[in-house]
Amino acid sequence: MTERAHAQYLDLTPTAERPSVVLVAGIPGAGKSTLAESLARHLKWPIVSMDWLLGTMTPFRELSDETARALVDLNVVASIARHVQLGIDVVVDVAGHTREARARLRELTGRLGGVFVGVECVCSDERLHRERVEGRSRGIPGWHATVPWAHVERMRGLWEPWEEAHLVLDSAVETPDSSLERVLDALGR
Repeated sequence: MTERAHAQYLDLTPTAERPSVVLVAGIPGAGKSTLAESLARHLKWPIVSMDWLLGTMTPFRELSDETARALVDLNVVASIARHVQLGIDVVVDVAGHTREARARLRELTGRLGGVFVGVECVCSDERLHRERVEGRSRGIPGWHATVPWAHVERMRGLWEPWEEAHLVLDSAVETPDSSLERVLDALGR
């Protein structure tokens, strides 16, 4: 996304008190979408999902390798900004694999008066991780049922360490329910 387009959303004035933005990030198959969807369902919060946005854009043939990141980033930022402006808590389900992407969402949330909560999903058991990825069907209209394992390995190589305070959840060790409880505890709920 261009700095100008991003700045457009950073300069908006919040209209309600301290809504939360929960970023659930991680490489494919680590459990981030499962957790994000469970959290949104439990709290009755809207969810902004990178893969669902990609699926909705694909049929319109506007998405290409050159435009995908910018289009999705713009839609994610616009959706988060509007929810926070309205005082609505929101769950964000994106890869969040770069420091810059995470910092951008943290800054956006803070500038609009919200509270940012970062959650990193990992899977420490490679065999289990690979089984999950290769055996899943996400059911996202217009988007891939899953990704090849080579993509997961590529994303693992692109993952930049998350140095700010955040919650780390290992789906090889924790159940979906225990992960949900840990995030709810972090939110004070």
